[in-house]
Amino acid sequence: MLCMPDPRTKSMSIQASALFNHFAPTGLLEEMLGADGVIERVSAVEHCSSGDLVFVDRQDFVQSALDGGVAAVITDPKLAPAFAGVPSLAVLTSPNVTLARALVTQRFFDRKFHTSGTAQIDPSAEIAPSARIGANVYVGPGARVGEDCVVLPNVVIEERAVIGARTVLHPTVVVGYECVLGDDVIVRAGTIIGSDGFGFAQDETRRSHRIPQMGNVVIEDGVVIGSNCCIDRGTHGPTRVGKGTVMDNLCHVAHNVEIGENCILTAMLCVAGSTKIGNRVMTSGQVGILDHTTIGDDVALVQRAGVSHDVTTPGVYAGVPLLPLGEYRKQQATLRKITALRSTVKDLVARIAKLEAERGED
Repeated sequence: MLCMPDPRTKSMSIQASALFNHFAPTGLLEEMLGADGVIERVSAVEHCSSGDLVFVDRQDFVQSALDGGVAAVITDPKLAPAFAGVPSLAVLTSPNVTLARALVTQRFFDRKFHTSGTAQIDPSAEIAPSARIGANVYVGPGARVGEDCVVLPNVVIEERAVIGARTVLHPTVVVGYECVLGDDVIVRAGTIIGSDGFGFAQDETRRSHRIPQMGNVVIEDGVVIGSNCCIDRGTHGPTRVGKGTVMDNLCHVAHNVEIGENCILTAMLCVAGSTKIGNRVMTSGQVGILDHTTIGDDVALVQRAGVSHDVTTPGVYAGVPLLPLGEYRKQQATLRKITALRSTVKDLVARIAKLEAERGED
């Protein structure tokens, strides 16, 4: 019989009051009501039980939390009265329950990394004493790995690469030579940072000759990069990803691209070379951006947007050719009626031809 793992997050026990006291000074948690229960794990509210901490930001979830007999709930102040008077339940209020979920689970319930094994580390590499290096990792000459880094099995860190503090590299990540990753970066499995950019010159016979890509990649602090992404090194200077940007799986960033801070870039984004993307840019799945294009701050690209020209005005854009979202929706609404419109025009043409024929007879 197949044994399924418990879907609830396992972790060490913590008093609700200790959790509250940690976050109350930041304003993330505002008030604690009821009992001071012992929290053993985090659970989805739909599958909760005793000992669990759940997050409730909608009235629809209140009864599930009550039925589960959980140890603690983090909820919106407006929903807190629904939990009043429940024995042994700690009620913690937050002005932003979703953000509380992120920061509380990061601090107390996140995955714990355990590493060991047969790493190959060049004698000239600098590995901080607190870094944890997994099995079959390769660290090249002159590379540096910072404090509290976690490098999981089968990662390759090439010569003179720099990995900042508290960065986590998941299995089979490759960090190319002389690339720089800042502090608190997460790179998920299979991603390649610093592969050669796609640079070739052709001779008179159309044979392609490789142009060496001599730049690097700079990943700034707090960036999260999903699985199986490719970020190419610059031809001369760096390809750069700004602070706090998060990138989904299966994204491609070409050579010399510059991505700003706090962007949200979802799966299958393809950015061609030397494009500049501003701060707080958002893209939905399968967006494509041509080379040498500039995307300004606070732009959102949706509906498989195909960007072939600069977009400098903040707003939401969609489609191919790229249009402001309102115009795109009007266009799509018209296209849905195109068959009926074609029939109407065909009928009108026939009627006009008939009228003209009758007038000619007169």
